[in-house]
Amino acid sequence: MVDVALETLRAFLLAGILSLFIYADRGVVHERRAYLYIKIGLLLLLFGAIVDITDNFESLNWTVVAGKTPIGFFLKAVVGYVAGLTLLLIGLWRWLPSINIMEQTQEDLECSQKELDCLVQARTRSLEKEIDKRRIVEANLLIAEEQRTALYENAPVAIVHGIIGGNLMQRNQAYARMLGYDSPEEIEQRIRELRDPFFIWPYRKDVERMISLLKSRTHIKDFEGRLRRKDGRIIQAAFSFRTLEDRDGENYYFYGFAEDVTERNKSEKHLAYSEARLQTIMDFMPAGLFLVDAMTRNIIDVNQALLDMTGYTREELVGFHCCDKVCPQHDRLCPIVDKGQEINLCERLVMTKDGTEIPVIKTVAGVTLDGADCLLETLVDISEQKRLEQLKEDVDRIVAHDLKSPVASVISACKMLLMDYGLDKDTREMLEIIQRQSSRTLRMLNMSLTIYKIEAGTFVHEVEAVDLLGILDTVLDEVAELIRSNSLTVRLTLDGEPLSPGGVFPLEGNQTLFESMFANLLTNAIEESSFGEQVTIALTSGTPVTIAITNTGVVPEAIRDSFFEKYVTSGKMGGTGLGTYSASLVVRAVGGEISMQTSDETHTTTVTVSLPGSEGSTLFLDFPPR
Repeated sequence: MVDVALETLRAFLLAGILSLFIYADRGVVHERRAYLYIKIGLLLLLFGAIVDITDNFESLNWTVVAGKTPIGFFLKAVVGYVAGLTLLLIGLWRWLPSINIMEQTQEDLECSQKELDCLVQARTRSLEKEIDKRRIVEANLLIAEEQRTALYENAPVAIVHGIIGGNLMQRNQAYARMLGYDSPEEIEQRIRELRDPFFIWPYRKDVERMISLLKSRTHIKDFEGRLRRKDGRIIQAAFSFRTLEDRDGENYYFYGFAEDVTERNKSEKHLAYSEARLQTIMDFMPAGLFLVDAMTRNIIDVNQALLDMTGYTREELVGFHCCDKVCPQHDRLCPIVDKGQEINLCERLVMTKDGTEIPVIKTVAGVTLDGADCLLETLVDISEQKRLEQLKEDVDRIVAHDLKSPVASVISACKMLLMDYGLDKDTREMLEIIQRQSSRTLRMLNMSLTIYKIEAGTFVHEVEAVDLLGILDTVLDEVAELIRSNSLTVRLTLDGEPLSPGGVFPLEGNQTLFESMFANLLTNAIEESSFGEQVTIALTSGTPVTIAITNTGVVPEAIRDSFFEKYVTSGKMGGTGLGTYSASLVVRAVGGEISMQTSDETHTTTVTVSLPGSEGSTLFLDFPPR
């Protein structure tokens, strides 16, 4: 019974193995014939095992074949075990190489699986990144859309966009405000009611011109059209458009910005009119005008009179440095900006295009244009005045020269008549007065010719010994009548002390020049003194010798800085402004100096003359009060 149990166990084991191979055969791709051999072999072995089991039971025993060999032994040994093992070995022999192939395939599958896993992971990560980027892009697009909407709706500039031709046009809040509407929706409502997308355009020609430009151009700048506001008022609007093309290359969409330029256009027209009027005034002014940038010194604008005066064209002056054109004598230094001078009705020279210099009266005023400091310069050509002035001076010199002989004859006649001791007292006094005044006239004639030489630079100072006190005595005798008529007294001092009788004050100089100088200065002092006051002549010895002439009264403030200039006078009847000018020329011609001090507090004026001193006598004459 043990044998039966073992045989039965073996049979079940073989049956189980056969079942496994049969089950595994469903997924076999390669060497299916080897699997078939193995299955048949296992089946035959199972058959042999079953035969072994049946042999252990007498009732199941088989009859003997060929006299001695039983059929059971044949089936078990030959068919079952031998054939089964043979087929099993054949099957294994053929199946074993496929195991290596399967292992290699398995390895390849595993490698492919790993590579596929890596690719899947990489692709997964790439997809995750793309998803993140897409989320970010979508978020940015959403933010951009919100910002665009916010900018579009809240933009301070009027915006309009839509399909060219009037379809689907949209406007923002600023556009509605520009037309006087509360919102863009109100405009849309009005469009639906009127069924006219261009109802705000009162002139259809403007609409046609705008649509034509939108269809033909990609960018339109400063297009102006007229719009009707809600209250009916017509305004002028300036547009800037940009268009987009469809797939056929045709402009189909536009967006643009609008601005109400009604007031700006009015201002521009008014400004253009004002500029034209100003330019007309400037061009027709007889005086030359040019505007200079105070920072760069470049000429900004000129008028026609200046062009006629200098011979330049506008292109040859505007944009160039003023010192390179009209003011070369200043060495590229502006007397106002660089030197701090004040120029008001000053005589200057201006260079013309051909290099000649013409005299002008120049006035400069500081102005501010467009926030920049500028200089407005006015030039009046005085060439003709100069020519007439020169002619007058030539005539004066000729007349003065021609008068010298008759005046000298009068003096000689008076001297001859005075030699007659039989003349009565009144006649003698009359002849002395004629002789004195004739001498003064002759001195003045000689002085006028000398002044001309000093101005022309041809004067030669011939030094001679003169008596300063004698010159003062002569001059005081000439103005004695003027002193008496004003009830004035004249006080002479030397180094602060009154002059003593006797003596002279020797000095090197020119008798004629000194007499003319002191005559002019004393005459001015006497004429400007108050009635009954005193004129002081204070001499100070040494090197230099100074003579200070003091009188009551003050010099007007307007002429204090130009007191010694030619033709400067103020409030004086018959004044020519030549007295102090002549005195200053004389002082400088002999190498001296002259100055003026006036005081509002003491109400006095002092003219101080400094002359080169010399050794001489210390005796002095005392002049009685006059």
